[in-house]
Formats: sequence, structure tokens, C-alpha cells
Amino acid sequence: MLLLSALALLASCSSSPNRERVQLMQLARQADLNYQSGKFDVARQQYERLVAANPRFVPGHLRLGALAYRKGDVSSARERFEIATRLDPRNEQAKYNLAMLHLNEASRLLNDYAKLTAKATHRQDVLVLLSHLKEFGEK
Repeated sequence: MLLLSALALLASCSSSPNRERVQLMQLARQADLNYQSGKFDVARQQYERLVAANPRFVPGHLRLGALAYRKGDVSSARERFEIATRLDPRNEQAKYNLAMLHLNEASRLLNDYAKLTAKATHRQDVLVLLSHLKEFGEK
């Protein structure tokens, strides 16, 4: 992924001087290394710089979405995953991340509903659905 990310970044910056492209490639590599080693705040800043330099840099949006989700900022995560999906509608990771975000949100909302009362109209249906979602998540 690292090499593909760097190549995508290079391709989109074709009007920039060669030196700037090399610097962005190095920044992309460093951001990926920081992300993989758990230096999430540093990685986030680097991905933000990359996306500012090239707003069409899908891997940057995906990582920023993952970092936002990790911090509990579901709204920002959704926005980043949606941007990545719009930029590259065939990107499997973008679609998967967005789908999982929606599934997790659905599970949270369904749990909240089920906790309201034991006599909730659709409680049994919700409990069955939650059971299926839990099984899905364990696979």
C-alpha cells in the first residue's frame, strides 16, 4: 500500500517540481510508518499535510478517517470515508470502512433502543438483529 500511495501522490502532483514530489513521497512513507508504529497524532498531522497538498489523495483520506474513528469522532470518520469513496468509487477499503462505520452505528442505536424498555414494540426483532450483527462481527 505504501508504494501505491506514493505513486498515486506522485501522479496527481505532475505539475509540481520534482523536488516537491519527492518530499511528498517521503512524507507519505513517514506518515505510514508513524501510523503503523502507533504514533497516531504525528501520522494525522502528516496525512493532513498530504491531503492539503493533494485533496485527491485517497489513502490520506482513508487514514484520516481511521484516525478520527479511533478517537471517537464518527462524523469526521464518515466524512473522510465518503470523500475517499467519491474520489475512487471502486476503492474496496473505502467502501468497507464506510460500511463498517454504518454497521457499528446501527448496532449502537439498536442497543440504545433495546435498553429503553422491556416492552418496546420491536424489542424482540431488535434483539434478533443485534444477535446477527454480533455474529457477523465475530467472523
